[in-house]
Amino acid sequence: MKRIFTLLFAVLTATTIMAQMHGPMKFVGASNMKVSTMSNDNPSDTILFAMNGMESGNITLPAMKGMQTIPSFTISGAKFTLGENHVVTFADQTFSAKVTVDGAEKNITGTSLSGTYNMADNSLMLTVVFQYGKMPFPMTYTVKGYYVKAVSNPITVTVGGQFTYNNDNVTYELRRYKDGGTDKLDVTVPSYSLANTVMGDLTLGTYTVKGLVYDEAQGGYYRDYKNDGLSFHFKAVKNGATAMDKDYEFAKEKANNILVKYEGSNVSSIVNTFQMGAMPFGIVSVFSGATTSINDITTTPHQHITTTPAAQYNLAGQRVDNNYKGIVIVNGKKYLRK
Repeated sequence: MKRIFTLLFAVLTATTIMAQMHGPMKFVGASNMKVSTMSNDNPSDTILFAMNGMESGNITLPAMKGMQTIPSFTISGAKFTLGENHVVTFADQTFSAKVTVDGAEKNITGTSLSGTYNMADNSLMLTVVFQYGKMPFPMTYTVKGYYVKAVSNPITVTVGGQFTYNNDNVTYELRRYKDGGTDKLDVTVPSYSLANTVMGDLTLGTYTVKGLVYDEAQGGYYRDYKNDGLSFHFKAVKNGATAMDKDYEFAKEKANNILVKYEGSNVSSIVNTFQMGAMPFGIVSVFSGATTSINDITTTPHQHITTTPAAQYNLAGQRVDNNYKGIVIVNGKKYLRK
């Protein structure tokens, strides 16, 4: 029986990962590269992980700086196992890869790859030891990244509290992580356009607000970023002529803040309030996200699942009753009971 539950758990873990993936999963975090006596830290590297199935996947590592710059390369067919508590383990293994530099092909010989992907905190930890081409010393690359989730939906933008405009498809990227013992969130506000506004056709550039923390009063992850030194590009074209086209800082004496709310693991809303430069009016953009907690899960926030003789299980494969709160499995279907 325990073996059946373990298998069920592994399948559900794989299903959860696959549900997150629309292409490779992206992780961003700090890394370290050691070569002989040299050690280089990078505060922000991007790692990609794409599952090939329930036992292997492809890991793409970024360019690294050691004794010389190592170009980005992909480790194909990295083997992993699906364990309990939503942990994917990459047991120590060898690998090989190739890169092309200035038209010449170079071999990468990996003597060790190990790590974990922990879905409980969305972290990916890897340690990779390899030889690059004919370099005499092995390189050790370590990284801890956190999953970057992309969410797409329409936004509504209100300018000066009077004029409201829409964009039908805007994609934000969100990265939840641990900083010490504190849960934090980074939000990348994308570039998007607004057509036929009072100022003409507008294009607002991208920027990233880092270090949102949960605020009980606000009911979500919040940050006042007016003093963060951020800027973004703003372009306005009216009657075919470009009226504005440059980078602007946010007005430090005005409201510049962002609030992200979640329902379960899904983003329910992103409200960004800001004012640029010496502009006399403020702007509020509102993104309304999905309302379900996990892809393909039926939510029943105001009612209990109908009592039936069918057995009910949690994600650990343990049988539960009608009083259990969280994700339950009934007749092979997942439900969120609140």
